[in-house]
Amino acid sequence: MKHLALLALLSSAAVMAAPQLTAEQARQFSRTEVLGYAGEPGHETADRWDPLAEAFPTARPDYVVDGSAKEDGRRRFRTIQAAVNQAIVDAARPRVRILVQPGVYRELVYVPASPTTAITLEGATTDASDTVISAGLDAAVTGEAYAQQYGAQFAGMAPAIQAMHESLKKRPMLGTFGSYTVWVRNAGFQARNITFENAYRRPAAAPCVDDCRATPQVSHQAVALAVDGADKARFENVRLLGLQDTLFMKAQDGGRTARVFFDRSYIEGDVDFIFGDATAFFYRSEIRQLGGREASYAGAPDTNLKTRYGLVFEHCRFTSQGGSRFYLARQWFHNQKCTPFGKMELPGYRCVLGETSAYTAPVGTINKAVLETVGKMVVLNSEIGPHIDKARPWSDWNQSGKLSFRPVQFDSDDYWRHLLEVGIDPVKDLGYAGRPNPPLIFLGEYNNQYGAN
Repeated sequence: MKHLALLALLSSAAVMAAPQLTAEQARQFSRTEVLGYAGEPGHETADRWDPLAEAFPTARPDYVVDGSAKEDGRRRFRTIQAAVNQAIVDAARPRVRILVQPGVYRELVYVPASPTTAITLEGATTDASDTVISAGLDAAVTGEAYAQQYGAQFAGMAPAIQAMHESLKKRPMLGTFGSYTVWVRNAGFQARNITFENAYRRPAAAPCVDDCRATPQVSHQAVALAVDGADKARFENVRLLGLQDTLFMKAQDGGRTARVFFDRSYIEGDVDFIFGDATAFFYRSEIRQLGGREASYAGAPDTNLKTRYGLVFEHCRFTSQGGSRFYLARQWFHNQKCTPFGKMELPGYRCVLGETSAYTAPVGTINKAVLETVGKMVVLNSEIGPHIDKARPWSDWNQSGKLSFRPVQFDSDDYWRHLLEVGIDPVKDLGYAGRPNPPLIFLGEYNNQYGAN
C-alpha cells in the first residue's frame, strides 16, 4: 500500500511539473507569429500585424484634454470621455489623436466600436503616473447605484457610447463585466503614457505576515481596463492598477480573434488580474503580484481549445509584494455550473455532458463549449521572482471537491485524458476527429530565469 501511495504521489508531481518548451516550439510563440493570425477558432488565417513596425502618431493632436483648463466643446475638453465622444461624432479621419494633460481624471471612459475612426489616447508626458484615469466600481455595485453616480456623465453622448452605459444600468448588480474604469471596443485603439486604475479597495491592504489563509482578504472583481473585442489594440508605457481582475481582454463575437499588445508596461493585481479569451502579447513589461489573499494568480486565461494563441509573455519581469502563495496562472473554467472532475462529498452528485451548463443539487450538466474553455498561457525569456515556485508555477482551477474544480491542463493530451477519466469520449461524445498530434500547447515556458526579483 505504501508503494502504491508513493507511485500516486510521484504521478501527481509529474502532472504538476512545469512544462518546458523546446527551442522549435518557442519559435511558434514569437511576437510576429502570435499576432500574425486572425479568424474564427480553428480557422485562423495569416493576417500579419507587427505593432512595433507602426509608429504612434506625432502630428498635432486632434483633441486635447485638460481638467483644469477652459474647454471649447470642439477641440479642447475637461474630460476624456467628452473628447472620445467628439472623436466618434466627428469621424473625421481613420485615426485621431487625443492628448491628455497631466492630472487625475476621476471618470469612466467608454470607447465604442467605430467603422471609420480608430483612437489614440496619449498622456502628455512620458511618465505614465502623471496622467491617471481612475474610478472605483466593483462587481457588487447595483445598476441603480451606478446610474445615479455616472448617468449624468453619459447624458448627451453619441448613441454608441450611451448604449454601452444603458447596457449596465438596469442590471441588479454590475458583475465583473460592468465594473470597468475604461471600456474599449474600438478596433485599432492605441494608448500610451497613461495609467488606468480601478480604485476599489486601493491602496491594497498590507500583505499577510504569517498565514494568509487565516485572514483572507474579502474583495470583489473590479476591472481597470477592458479590451472588448477590439482587434489590434496597442498599449505602450501604460500602468494598470487594480486588485482582482485588473485587465480583461475578450475575443470578438463568435470567438473571432482579438489581438492585444502591451509593451514596456506595468500591470498589478492579486487574483486573476490578467484574464480573458483574447490573444494578447506582453513584451518588456512588469507583472506585479500583490499579496493579501490566500493565493495570487497573475493570469486566468479562458482561451478556446481551437484558438491558436492565448496569453504570451516575453522578456517580462514577474515580481511580487509578498504575503501569499503565488502562481503564474490558473486556467479559467468559464461558465461552468458543475464539474465532472475531482471528487464531491455530496450524496448522489453527478455532472454529466449536456446541451447546456446547469446545476440543481445534486445533479448538473456541462456542455462542450464550457469544456473547451481550456485557457492558454506561455512565458518566454522572462525573469520570474522567488515568489513563484519553479516546480509548481501553475495551479488547478480551485480545489477538488468544489463545484468549480478543474485540474491544470498543460496540453491537449491532458484535456483528452481528463475527459476519458470522467466518462466523456472526445470522439463519440464531442465529435472530435481524433487526438491532436502533436499535442496543442496550453501552458508552457522557455528559457525563464527564476529567483530574479
